[in-house]
Amino acid sequence: MNDSLYFKIIDWLISPEDWYSYTEPVLEGYRLIASKTDQLNAGSIETAAGSDSKKIERQFGMNPVKPYRDYYGYFRLITKLLPEEDCELEVKFAIGYTINNKLVTADDYSNFGWLRMAKPKQGMVYPNLSDQKQLLEFLLAHSRYPRFIITRVYHYLQFEIYEKLVKAISEREKL
Repeated sequence: MNDSLYFKIIDWLISPEDWYSYTEPVLEGYRLIASKTDQLNAGSIETAAGSDSKKIERQFGMNPVKPYRDYYGYFRLITKLLPEEDCELEVKFAIGYTINNKLVTADDYSNFGWLRMAKPKQGMVYPNLSDQKQLLEFLLAHSRYPRFIITRVYHYLQFEIYEKLVKAISEREKL
């Protein structure tokens, strides 16, 4: 059986989009990531005292490409995956792009490659790479439903949030 048909049947049976609702995601802003130090400290409240991007004033000239940015914000999630008393939680997110080429074009900066979602924790402005799967792992640990259902629902949630954020950022930045 074709995997695509298999997933369509399963999704029709469980209706993943009916397992959650959320408030409109709030895009709080972005952080400029201009150095390795900035990358290491991404998402934390305190930025590094010796950050390279603070020492060197970068000049970008006529280049249409903007420096790398981590966009971040939050939303409230209500899900049937969790017990009724814990079904509502705040979720922080970060979205950005992955650049693997030495030659970078403007299109590389409008093609977002990742979205991280996590429950807030002390010292966190937004989820760092270490928090990449934190929300999924939390749902897996606290839900009584099978892993397959949890991951399908999470997949739908992540894709829906991703589309909303890309649209909001594109409108905001006129990408």
